[in-house]
Amino acid sequence: MSLSICFQVLVLTISTTTQIWAYTDGVGTQCLGNVLRVTIHGSLLMGTHTDLDVLNGTDVINVSPLLATQCGYSQNPDPWGNMLLYISLQHCFAQSRTDGMSATNLQLRTYEPDSERVYPVSKTCRLPHWASREVLCSNNYMEVSVEHDLPTVEQLKWMTAGVKGGNSPTSGPGSMKSPFRLTEVIFYTPQDKTFSPMELSRLGYGLHTSPTRLLIRGPYNTTVTDNQEVAGVPMAIMRSSVVYKHRWMLSLVNAEVACPTGGLTFTDNLIIWRLPRHIRPLMSFSAEVVEAYMGLEAQRLDEATMSARGYSFYATDEHFVLEMPMQSPEGYFKSTVHRKRYYISYSVEPMIELLWRESGDSAETRYKVLFPIVTPPMPRLPHATVYSDPEEGVFKVIVGTFLPDVELINITTESGVMTTAEAITSGFDIQQYALSNGSKVFSLQVPFSHPTASKGNPNVKTLAYTLRLVLGFLVLPEQTTFSHPIVLEAAVEDTDMPTVSGSCDQQNFHITVQYGSQGPNIETVIGDSVLTEELAQHYAFSDNGTHFDLMIPFSSPDIAYKVQYTDAAVHSSYVSASLDVHLRSPEKGWNITHFSLACSFPTFIIACSSNGSIGVLAVKLEAVPSLNPAQLALKDPSCGPVYSDDRIALFYFHANTCGTTREFKDGVMVYENMATLKNDQNAKTPLSTNTEPQYRFRFSCTYTVNASKTLAFSTTSQSKVPVADASMGQLKVEMRLARDLTYTQFYSDGDYPMVRHLRQPLYFEVELMQFEDPDVELVINSCWATPQGDQTSKPRWDLVVDSCPNPEDPDQTVFHLVKSDHRVLFPSLVKRFEVKMFSFAEAEDSPAGQVVFHCSVVICDPRSLQNGLCRGPCASMQMGTNEVKRGPRAAPEPQVVHVVSGLIFLL
Repeated sequence: MSLSICFQVLVLTISTTTQIWAYTDGVGTQCLGNVLRVTIHGSLLMGTHTDLDVLNGTDVINVSPLLATQCGYSQNPDPWGNMLLYISLQHCFAQSRTDGMSATNLQLRTYEPDSERVYPVSKTCRLPHWASREVLCSNNYMEVSVEHDLPTVEQLKWMTAGVKGGNSPTSGPGSMKSPFRLTEVIFYTPQDKTFSPMELSRLGYGLHTSPTRLLIRGPYNTTVTDNQEVAGVPMAIMRSSVVYKHRWMLSLVNAEVACPTGGLTFTDNLIIWRLPRHIRPLMSFSAEVVEAYMGLEAQRLDEATMSARGYSFYATDEHFVLEMPMQSPEGYFKSTVHRKRYYISYSVEPMIELLWRESGDSAETRYKVLFPIVTPPMPRLPHATVYSDPEEGVFKVIVGTFLPDVELINITTESGVMTTAEAITSGFDIQQYALSNGSKVFSLQVPFSHPTASKGNPNVKTLAYTLRLVLGFLVLPEQTTFSHPIVLEAAVEDTDMPTVSGSCDQQNFHITVQYGSQGPNIETVIGDSVLTEELAQHYAFSDNGTHFDLMIPFSSPDIAYKVQYTDAAVHSSYVSASLDVHLRSPEKGWNITHFSLACSFPTFIIACSSNGSIGVLAVKLEAVPSLNPAQLALKDPSCGPVYSDDRIALFYFHANTCGTTREFKDGVMVYENMATLKNDQNAKTPLSTNTEPQYRFRFSCTYTVNASKTLAFSTTSQSKVPVADASMGQLKVEMRLARDLTYTQFYSDGDYPMVRHLRQPLYFEVELMQFEDPDVELVINSCWATPQGDQTSKPRWDLVVDSCPNPEDPDQTVFHLVKSDHRVLFPSLVKRFEVKMFSFAEAEDSPAGQVVFHCSVVICDPRSLQNGLCRGPCASMQMGTNEVKRGPRAAPEPQVVHVVSGLIFLL
């Protein structure tokens, strides 16, 4: 190393605050001709900061990018974190010996927050034969090493002594050293440029002179590099002469290098690399190529391996041609992002190695090119495969395919951006699956009911769900991002349509509207009036989230009337009133459903008084919608209504006035009159149509001419208080499941089996039917659950024991107070209780999650002291403290009745 000229910045690293551990696993070395390849497993580098140092005696020198170019180090990572280092055997700090042996000492340092790991690398390689000129083209530098033939000290003595015919100088200590000193380098670009060694070092070049060889190494793109095309292939060419001086003597050593920077052609599945057959200016057209090899990652491949891999290496008149399939396992695909879109590229690092001699010259040139190839980015649009199951109510989609270096990091919905972890917490099911070819896909499952999904109705009976997502991806290790939008749609038949039900009492219509799956987003029309907020308040609107209730008076203008008579005498009559309710879609105006309810309200139509006064109520009928009741009159047009509005007209007159006629029939006297429009009875009103009938309300009062009645009255002394006799009869008890805690709507037998969630409340009602004795009490004696309808099946779980909630049940049964209302007239005959849905862990001959509820009830006389089942503390609590107003009765044994629910499944 006596005549070595190297210029580097030495960085000494000393650590005094962290623990340093030495490891050797995960690092491999291999000598490959004039190159040492070091393989570092990705597990050593994952998640850590890494430094590469070269050891030069006791000095530890960090390998920076500049130093790597000057001294012959290059590296190439892959997507899995592995690292390949290619080191020239003539690197700056090689420990070379005259026997061709070259030793390399390195260390790899990885840093973690509290420790530092060191992986030493030591390898000695031997190149048996060095060619006269060695050319090495790596990805970050060009290198040429030539024999300089500078005379040694002894040779100079022999030459300057003028000895002729004498013996050549003998070898001895220091005899192999040359006194010549490197002073400058001349570059031909094509203009001559001269640089001192220091100036050349600042350009990124490295110079090294050994006793027999000169080495010059530098980057591709500098002011002294000439870019030319040789046989159509772009080449970086450096031509130089190194000037050595000793006293008055001058010696020039030529050093030329040419490395390819192109020559690639890509097809759909093939990579074609062309290298000039005659690499000018390194060789002439008469040069003879002695050896030609191809390889991968600096290692030669034999013909059998090439054939098995599908490689083809051949020569034409102008080129050496290497053809490589794009699916070769020696290469790899890598994800990239271009304009926020997903692309992939294929990378492979082939090698071409040549050995040639010039014609008539024994000097050889070894030429090796390590040529990393990355194909142009190829678009890979992610594909979404949707396999949603409407019956399950779940969106299902698979998105792919992706390379292993892609991660799903976030999901954007119409509500905002969620990380993958946040999306999973909110109800997304996200999975990642690796495929056999090394790629992967992502699977997403989202319930239709998820808050980020929108719901609509393309038609009345179809429910459509839409989920709009933008998936955000990250490419490692570059940390670049891209996104892909997905629109998931599913349509199902709407089995939970809005419904209307109703009933009547003596004065009102009671209407209940169940929202169904569409929720409150419906328009309700009562008669001809849209249910506005103001009208809803007038009709006692009440909403509990699943439905709303209305109470519409008989006198409401939205009611249509018809008159019905009970007998020919017309002493009593009824108004048949009908109410139409329409549910419509507010956005599209579709008619969802129509409900019509007709009720007969016993009310005053004709009143015939014994003093001859007659009262008549004329109503506006549904068949004559344009009628104005104020325009009605009796046969005498001057007899108009004493009161009228847009719905009714009230007439009050004496039987011998207003044109009333009288007729005797079979011992009765009949007074008759008629209400019609004033003046012209056949005239049409401006709002009427030709299809409307004429309004004529004919009425009559009948009086008996002669009649006699006989009345009888007698008394009998009572010797004792009446006592009811005991007898046997059939009692009907029914157990029903309410839709909610209000106990106003119940499931029918056709709704079973039904599905409930774990611990979802179940509201049961047990009622003694067709029985109207308020002094009798219905008591729940016991309730239990089984997996089957048979009350004796196993396993069994008790809910109520001896009329008390089971104390061993973690979710104890809750009894609810029953109050009288329009449906429940006798609260003592009704019991209500609440249980939580559960499932049996194991059940014979029945599916898991299947439950049937049973109850045993007792019909009790609260005044009797004999009925043991009715006298327990919990039974007394169920019966309350209501006083019984009837006297004592003879009480038989209490009747025990078994009731059972339908089949309920746990979801």
